Amino acid sequence: MDQNKPINYVSNKETEQISRKVLSWLNKFPEKPVKIDYEYLRDDGISMALSTIQGAYKTAQYITGGYKAQYQFKVAYRLQPSKNNDRLSADEILNALANWAADNPPDLGGPRYIRVECDARASLFARYEDGSEDHQILMTMIYEVI
Repeated sequence: MDQNKPINYVSNKETEQISRKVLSWLNKFPEKPVKIDYEYLRDDGISMALSTIQGAYKTAQYITGGYKAQYQFKVAYRLQPSKNNDRLSADEILNALANWAADNPPDLGGPRYIRVECDARASLFARYEDGSEDHQILMTMIYEVI
């Protein structure tokens, strides 16, 4: 994306609908250890969350009225690892989620072309005093409205 070009966001309604559909779709990942919540990680145990990095925005506008857009998001996985194997397993689950997402893009409804890409493989994001750790994976969904 051109840093000098202003960001043209899609409507709030569309972004909200996409967030709901992406959350529902991610919860269909068969290997997830717990339900994936929206923008919420528990303080007291294992949890996973979908978090938007930036609202959906247009990357191209077509003269026909359609457009190409991106929805950037991350999935965070909070756990309390007791050994290295727990940390490695967390990253492996997130990487498997990204592979599954790329192979099984969501149905957003309507005539849309959809592609999901992994922007950065899973890694440690934060470590807390109680021993909890957040691991994350960054992804982008690219879609066209025609």
